[in-house]
Amino acid sequence: MDNFIETKRATRTNRILAVSTGVLFGCSFPPFPLGVLACVSLVPLLLLIERLGSLRKQILYSYFSFFIASCIALYWVGGYTHAKDPYLMFGGGLVLVWEPFFFSLIVLAYLTIRRNYGLTAGLMALPFVWVTFEWLHAVGEFSFPWLTLGNSQTYQLGKIQFAEYTGVYGISFWILVINVLFFLLLVRSLRNSENRSLKRNVYLGAAIVIVYLLPDLYSGTVDENRFTNPASSKLNVAVVQPNLDPWEKWEGAMSAQARWGMVDKMLSMTRQLKKNGVQVAIWPETAILFDLPTYWQEYSRFKAEIDSLGISVVSGYASFQFYGEGDAPTSSSVIRGSTIHYDSYNSIFFVQPRDQRFQRYAKMRLVPFAERIPYANAVPYLIEPLRWNVGISNWGIGKDSTVFNDAISHSQFLAMVCYESIFPEFVASFVKRGAQYLVFITNDSWWGNTSGARQHNQFAILRSIENRRWVVRCANGGISSFIDPMGRLYNATQMYTETVINRAIEPRTEQTFYTRYGDWLARTSGAISGLFLLASLFTYFRSRKSM
Repeated sequence: MDNFIETKRATRTNRILAVSTGVLFGCSFPPFPLGVLACVSLVPLLLLIERLGSLRKQILYSYFSFFIASCIALYWVGGYTHAKDPYLMFGGGLVLVWEPFFFSLIVLAYLTIRRNYGLTAGLMALPFVWVTFEWLHAVGEFSFPWLTLGNSQTYQLGKIQFAEYTGVYGISFWILVINVLFFLLLVRSLRNSENRSLKRNVYLGAAIVIVYLLPDLYSGTVDENRFTNPASSKLNVAVVQPNLDPWEKWEGAMSAQARWGMVDKMLSMTRQLKKNGVQVAIWPETAILFDLPTYWQEYSRFKAEIDSLGISVVSGYASFQFYGEGDAPTSSSVIRGSTIHYDSYNSIFFVQPRDQRFQRYAKMRLVPFAERIPYANAVPYLIEPLRWNVGISNWGIGKDSTVFNDAISHSQFLAMVCYESIFPEFVASFVKRGAQYLVFITNDSWWGNTSGARQHNQFAILRSIENRRWVVRCANGGISSFIDPMGRLYNATQMYTETVINRAIEPRTEQTFYTRYGDWLARTSGAISGLFLLASLFTYFRSRKSM
């Protein structure tokens, strides 16, 4: 009976530890301004792993912890709050199941090192292993690096200014070091009470305080004046937030009248900006649902209006590429009732007054399942049964890394669509090629008034700091905003409002260390993690051979 009670108590303690990590981890992400929780979020799980002798239990409890975290931070991905689309809910469910599996792989790698080389070596390797897996999670068509640990710190600007050197992965690494130190302090406090151990605990406590405050010390040395250019170089940019229901928009008829109605809606909101001296107006993702330049009559009317207003326009739109017989990729779509194959692209165009150039960019990083079946060319038979019923789950992958050229203001900028803004090195590669400010257009209205839009807006802060660039963010139904090179938010709009905002921003040409060298820290972590894991596997197989 005593053994049964003890086992029951042990199980309850294990569950409390697992839930604690899940709650602390999940609540450290926006919209909760509780990034400090991330600094201790892994401590309960590390304690739990030490309590469990079975590898199977260690992995299962780890999965359970991160499933709770995913449910807290990513509950919105399936659109469950308004439940309009079964496909979206199914895809969101897959994300909630997959994310904790990904984190469990990190735990498995940590345990491989810990079991072969002991606790100290395992803890030393953990920050490198974690950052390596975060980096790998941003590679390939299954990538979904939304819960990168560094993303949790965007409300603490004083803690993340050093990202101009390390990128977001440096922030993750910093958080992991603090977790490891806290865990060591807690373990030694529980195991020993000798004076010698007490002295070591004081040193550990001091190390935690120093590591936690180091980013603030660096932030205090950052000179904001280096991000300020002469007033003559400022650019007056506006964001047009139309708040159109994406479900109704995509499911609506595409008659000539309906096509022009979308364009005229955006133009009518842009007209009111003329009196504000706006030079560039930003329209949101798929503000126009058809390939505008291929419709000569509509495009001529649009171009005449732009010439009259004297305002350049950046807009999301759907572009198309049709294929000849035998030339179409296996993943391409087919016009119903025909044999004509085509690809559609989630695109952006840039048009200027009295300039005949039509600059365009097609989205290159697509949301898995929601925008494209991962590796669709390899599994074309999955496309039709998994196609989203609003018709946007088979976008083509863009291939042109366009940096837009503003001939009027003599500036250059990048413009990216939605999900692309969470890929740090991808964004930095455009800045390295000359982008002087960043434009992110999105349509976060699919997921309702949830944490998703707030997280997406906050994560853009990291791109501004990494590259020391102004960010102009335009969302169909919110949240639109401006972000300066220090990561400070301005003019953030409310969700589900129709509005226009404008601000003078400063295009910049200087490049940060991160812009020039990208994910150098993640690659270094990958090399170190690889050495740890190879050595561990070598030790394991050698011990098996000697048995």
